[in-house]
Amino acid sequence: MSREKVREIIQSAGHCHMATCVDGQPRVRPMKFVVTDDFRFWCSTVDVSGKVKEFRQNAKVELCWVDEHRNHLRVEGIVDISGGAEEKRKLLELHPGAKGLFKDENDPRLVHVEVRPTLVRWKKHSFGEYNVVE
Repeated sequence: MSREKVREIIQSAGHCHMATCVDGQPRVRPMKFVVTDDFRFWCSTVDVSGKVKEFRQNAKVELCWVDEHRNHLRVEGIVDISGGAEEKRKLLELHPGAKGLFKDENDPRLVHVEVRPTLVRWKKHSFGEYNVVE
């Protein structure tokens, strides 16, 4: 499966579920990510979100999308929330839904969330093994 197919599944699904784990307790919530040209997964959150504290305690996450055909896409990765004004500006361009939530890239509440993938895999809706995306 190509990276373009990954983008198709993300577009079709609309949102994913992101899992974190803090002190042995898994936590899952819906999120909307965009994919950058260099195959990073970006979204936004607010500085007071519990996710920010979770990311600082354990930067490992997993994202899971299920598209309209029930194909599964799973991305394991490491979260980086250190993005500055340039990344935040680009995020607001790529992610129209986030644009209405923040004044601009200098809004102090805006946290740029980047997931750097360590493993990307998918499968069609059926029993069977996942296919790894290079």
